Amino acid sequence: MSTIDADRLPDGEEPPLAVRVRTGTGPVQVRVWPSTDPDAARLPLLLALHGWTDSGEVFAPLARALGRRWTVVAPDAPGHGGTPWPGGPEYVVKDHRATALGVLDALPRVAGRRGRVVVLGHSLGAVTATRVAAARPDVVVHLVLEEPARARPPRSRSAGELLETVDEVRSLDERGRLTLLRTRTPDWPEDEYGPWLRSKLDLDRSHLDVPVDWGKPLRALLAKVSCPVLLVHGDPERGGIVPGSAAERCAAACRGGCDVLALPAGHNPRREARDAFVTAVAETLRRYRD
Repeated sequence: MSTIDADRLPDGEEPPLAVRVRTGTGPVQVRVWPSTDPDAARLPLLLALHGWTDSGEVFAPLARALGRRWTVVAPDAPGHGGTPWPGGPEYVVKDHRATALGVLDALPRVAGRRGRVVVLGHSLGAVTATRVAAARPDVVVHLVLEEPARARPPRSRSAGELLETVDEVRSLDERGRLTLLRTRTPDWPEDEYGPWLRSKLDLDRSHLDVPVDWGKPLRALLAKVSCPVLLVHGDPERGGIVPGSAAERCAAACRGGCDVLALPAGHNPRREARDAFVTAVAETLRRYRD
């Protein structure tokens, strides 16, 4: 892995634990940021599912911004980070459900304990997070969606757009990559750069060469979720993919209620409006202290 000065850990901070989980669909690479709170056993766990072409490592800044109070568990999706994609004629997003559920069921080994779980998903990961919440209503107490894909079908980010970005990043040296990202995302905190860039280098590019099967629209998936939902979206004028009208339609489908939070950001509210995003997630987690 490359070393990026902007991504060095603060003094005294431990890197995440790296855990390999065997699931029914194959091995899954998981990163874990254990809670440093003395009452960690009474606190919920945060299962964080990343977006397309990212990896679990991109949640390091969020774990840090949350003060390491809550344990954050972040698996790599198939074809991302250290989780292999078995290949096929299509990249089937629904298959990610089994991968994430395998990690959820392995929490005693991965995180050291079972507990109530808040599931957070960004973009593509939000679709999987919704499926996980529907499948485990006895475990998942809250669902947090950050700029979810499929909120306004059929438009989602295309593989072609992402492939162009991945290839551009890979064509540059380390200094050029960092310059590119700083130029394109000047409003991101610097600690976001390293994980994002490494995720593009660790990606299995082949899954971007086949059609994507997204499955059902988000509203149809949310209709099967019984827990409360927090839907955070940005502004389409800034690059967000979820307009307010689509967010409200998704909220109406939620059986357990849904709070909608619009932030002055694009497709990455936790990066572009970090303080407000972290506050909202922390408030959600605080609701579930035993």
